[in-house]
Amino acid sequence: MYYQSIFILFIGILFSVDVAFAQCDGQRFYDAVFEDVDASFAINFGEAPQPTFFNPNAMQQLDLDFYEPAGDTLTARPLIIWAFGGSFVAGTRLSPDIVQLCNYFSRLGYVNASIDYRLSTDLLWDNSTENAYNAVRKSMSDMKAAVRFFYKDALTDNDYRVDTTRIYVGGVSAGAIAAVHLAYLNEESEVPPEVFQDFADNGFFEGNSGNLGYGSDIAGVVNLSGGIRDTAWIIDGDVPIVSMHGTEDDVVPYGTEIITTLGVNLPFNGSASIHAKMDQLDIENAFFTWPGAGHTPFAFDDAYMDTTQWFVRDFLYDQICESLTSHNTLSPESWDVNLSPNPSNGWSVIRHEDITPDFRLEMYDAIGRESFPLKEYHQGQISFDGGFLPTGIYHLVLKDDKGIPLWRGKWLRL
Repeated sequence: MYYQSIFILFIGILFSVDVAFAQCDGQRFYDAVFEDVDASFAINFGEAPQPTFFNPNAMQQLDLDFYEPAGDTLTARPLIIWAFGGSFVAGTRLSPDIVQLCNYFSRLGYVNASIDYRLSTDLLWDNSTENAYNAVRKSMSDMKAAVRFFYKDALTDNDYRVDTTRIYVGGVSAGAIAAVHLAYLNEESEVPPEVFQDFADNGFFEGNSGNLGYGSDIAGVVNLSGGIRDTAWIIDGDVPIVSMHGTEDDVVPYGTEIITTLGVNLPFNGSASIHAKMDQLDIENAFFTWPGAGHTPFAFDDAYMDTTQWFVRDFLYDQICESLTSHNTLSPESWDVNLSPNPSNGWSVIRHEDITPDFRLEMYDAIGRESFPLKEYHQGQISFDGGFLPTGIYHLVLKDDKGIPLWRGKWLRL
């Protein structure tokens, strides 16, 4: 055990050195620096019990599809593990929105895995609280096995060249719920009494879906129209999260409401409530609201998908590169930008002593379409005139001379 620990530490040091010197050179993780993506399909990462009416001892094989930048030579790459949506009763790892996200982030320099997880079709005829909890438990267990699969590979064959200190889990709708619970439901005292025995019989939080004995820590969560049963499970020291949600979501609540999908009748906390709890605990997070949008709007509209990709990209870039790039030392939290007047029906000014004429201001409307107001750049400030724009909330991104986002804010057009 001693020599194994030394070996793991040595591998970790090698990965860290590689990451520190190679990951954030140029525009990797921000621009599409790779033209093509290589994909490998139906890679088995585990199996787990999935009883059926005809076979109570049935097992389900769990597979993943792996996406990576074509021609990439980096030896330790950040990984995003994605899970599809479908209310825990339907869906596939080939869901078009998941495939699109895997390809997009692979072109930026990430590696991506789209995973299977066990569905719970019994929710269609038995929407009990216990079945609802167990649907989430099974998805958590299967996602955890996928995380461990890549830890195991990193310490054995290293076929996938994953930096295990930079593994992110995420998903859409039910897949996002699985990722959020994996990250924050991790204490036995948090397990609801009515399903405690089910958790205990199935490996608690590590689950029983394969690759036991390997690491399962994650670096953060990508939550697209998901949520959590109880925000009390989010505590000091938990991992960061980026969330996106429509205010009129009638499947997964935007805030704290009763979830009614498939007739399940449970209080539930959507992305807005997660964001509020994260802010309360001062845990790093980012939250994007689509005013007036319903459930997973990015799955049906390219403009929403563009916004999704850009917002998640910016958050992950900051997570991965903030400590590795000297030109990105200013964060939205620490950089005290003055924006006034705000709200406005015309000109507003962004002021900070470090702004130079080489900085660039970008503006997007609520669904991610870029707007182009008249702008004037000076040392220490940027002025813009949005008087011609429709009334509404606009998202501002201030970038330095290398195109790195240094500050984000909201501006209200009266």
